Amino acid sequence: MTLYRVELKQAAAAALANVDGVKNVFIDRSLPMTQDMLPAIIISCPRDNGVSAGRAQPQFTRVSHLYVHARLCHTSPENAEAEVEAFAEQIELAIMLDVGLQAMVTQVTEIDTEVEINSKTAEHTGEVSMHFGLEYIETYPPPGTPLTEITGTMTANGNDDFAGMQVPLTQD
Repeated sequence: MTLYRVELKQAAAAALANVDGVKNVFIDRSLPMTQDMLPAIIISCPRDNGVSAGRAQPQFTRVSHLYVHARLCHTSPENAEAEVEAFAEQIELAIMLDVGLQAMVTQVTEIDTEVEINSKTAEHTGEVSMHFGLEYIETYPPPGTPLTEITGTMTANGNDDFAGMQVPLTQD
């Protein structure tokens, strides 16, 4: 069984692979990126949290925190800033307009964006860090053998064996 946040990460990676000009989309990458790998996107989902829906069968409203970190290089700080802003917009649109990814969540609870331009080297690096809160409902199955059918006997007017019933249950 795969954690749902892993499935969300994979769906986000597929959506972001279509962003114009992106050379690489990495999942959970911690190694440095060289200039020839840029523009690149790194996706991670390091945390999620859940709030109980009540005391009945264990069910939670969960929010997985998807982090998208993108980097590109340019020849001037002005061009790097303009490019990284356009890059941020493309990333946001790719996540928010991907039908498959949006079908996996009940809502996007938040979007936080931070842009940074770094001119410490000859190449000017534009970076955007984005955080998406992806909400979904998680229900844990009850323990034991799954219920596959309900059988019973109905009584009426003193007849203890009036009618029988058998209802098969389908598993979704």
